[in-house]
Amino acid sequence: MKFAFFVHYFPPLNSTGSRRVESFAKYLSRSGHEIVVVSTGKSTRDGPLTEAVPPYIRLYEINSFGRVAKSSGETDRADTQRASSKKRIHWTRRVKQKLMRLFGQVLDPRIGFPFGIRSRNLDTRVVTELASADIFVSSFPPWPAHLAALFAQRRFGKPWIADYRDQFSGNHIMNGGWLSDRLELWIDRALLRRATAVTVISGPMKAYYDDMHPCVECIENGYDGEIFDSAHASLVSSRKSGTTVLRYLGTITRDRIPVSLLAALERLAAVAPQGEPPFRVEFLGDTRLLEDYVRLRHPNLLKGWLAFIPAIPYAKSIEAMLSADALFFIETSDLSNLSARGVLTTKLFEYLASGRQIIAEIDNATLTASYIRQASPIHVVSRDVDTLAAALRKLCPDTIKIEDNPFVASLSRERKAQQFEQFALKVVRRELGPR
Repeated sequence: MKFAFFVHYFPPLNSTGSRRVESFAKYLSRSGHEIVVVSTGKSTRDGPLTEAVPPYIRLYEINSFGRVAKSSGETDRADTQRASSKKRIHWTRRVKQKLMRLFGQVLDPRIGFPFGIRSRNLDTRVVTELASADIFVSSFPPWPAHLAALFAQRRFGKPWIADYRDQFSGNHIMNGGWLSDRLELWIDRALLRRATAVTVISGPMKAYYDDMHPCVECIENGYDGEIFDSAHASLVSSRKSGTTVLRYLGTITRDRIPVSLLAALERLAAVAPQGEPPFRVEFLGDTRLLEDYVRLRHPNLLKGWLAFIPAIPYAKSIEAMLSADALFFIETSDLSNLSARGVLTTKLFEYLASGRQIIAEIDNATLTASYIRQASPIHVVSRDVDTLAAALRKLCPDTIKIEDNPFVASLSRERKAQQFEQFALKVVRRELGPR
């Protein structure tokens, strides 16, 4: 079977948003399926272009006129070498974040992408690929990926699965004003009227989209065990001694400021003897908001208690998880709507797979907390400053690796790809009664 994916987040772009489709492509290819990826044209303004394009797919990055910038897995090595190692995000992305607070996700810079699919000048290679595909799959965010798939469906008449890694309408993070909220809901419903089926990443998200489409399947995110095996092999056999390290990997947003963790660190710093702190909390990734917050409210913690490290390539980030003594996790704890309750990030599954102890500043009632508790009783889940301070006091070098258990094993990307494969086969065979 031939799959055609419509995405923005995909290598060479280094982003957790690409892991889901990338893993689907990897394991579907191994099962004998043919994989084509039609993506947006990208530059370093979108983020670091540090990832290798998989050799088992054919990649076409098109512009709004349907012309191909890159194809057949070719990677622009010059772009990769220019990938920024700066902590500051590009000014265009900061403008986008500010506009989003007013207009939500409707005003998206990738809106030209789907019109490239409609263009009569669409590259003949892409036309040939889409005409011979058996099924289209688009992945949100961003929403123009779904629009691209809809235009392709109209043009080529193939079944289409709309995949959601986050909610579009009703999103608790990327929400705007009352007008954009209504527009997003209207767009969501209009798009899904043409979709053959829908896939989502969690139960709460399925409950939300069940109201819009009769065929919604929950296929969670997960972790790629092969990447972890490779990362283990790359690490030296003996861990270095010295300062105990608690690590956080990922982007800090305005709702992910670790207020309780910082307060706990302040308590420990107040009673710690002079000299080097007994442990260090390292934040890897886009930490701009957190750095500003710490300088303003917790400047004492900059004396060795905290470290801010620029984003690193994906494989190195897995090694950083495995070489940490413990991992810090924070996510929204808003339980007021299905979007907030349905968050299950890729990072969560990778943390669980790492076997390191997790200290999570999240509400115990969240879905994420239930996954962390199922993985091991030594994980700490709390927003209470005293509880977090107690957990930090117990940190020691080379925390014993948590033994694998069936629950964690069930979350592998390979198993999720198999589930997606079976669902896609039913869609192609029209066994699901599509609208």
